[in-house]
Amino acid sequence: MADAENKKGKEGEEHAAPPKKKSKLLLIGIIAVVVLGIGAGGFFFMKSKSSAKKAHGEEEVAATEEAAPAEEGGHGGEAKAAVGSATIFNLDPFIVNLQDNSGTRYLKLTVNLELASSAAQPEINAQTTQIRDSLIILLSSKSYTDIGTVEGKYQMRDEIVARVNQFLTKSKVKTAYFTEFVIQ
Repeated sequence: MADAENKKGKEGEEHAAPPKKKSKLLLIGIIAVVVLGIGAGGFFFMKSKSSAKKAHGEEEVAATEEAAPAEEGGHGGEAKAAVGSATIFNLDPFIVNLQDNSGTRYLKLTVNLELASSAAQPEINAQTTQIRDSLIILLSSKSYTDIGTVEGKYQMRDEIVARVNQFLTKSKVKTAYFTEFVIQ
């Protein structure tokens, strides 16, 4: 009889172990859900905070444009007033094939031009088609080895400024800024 009671006691202990494992798994699951919930809440909080900052920044840009209106560009870009006497002209993105023997590579490039004065805006607006054509020819003549380094990017920036300045008579472009540069 003692053996039977020991057997029952051992069987009871064996049956008691699985509920502990289940409770541990349940506890781990609850913790994981809470952590994910906190992470998602933090993400949405930061996203809404970022959206609020972006909206506030857009209001500031709108106020700047009202104070010093800039001519809207057509056919490839738009001009925006910047701090000081310089003006930034945004060109539409360029997507070109690169000259590479290693296969087909593409360059997606967005360029913003810093103008020495706002007098260049109407001139660039009038010459946008010719400027974009010239820049497409320049960009598509490059290979990955030409522009894959920092020095290559600086050289290409200088070439872009020189090409655009060929079309301007009243004012010049100070520099070009790459706001998007993707090689695939």
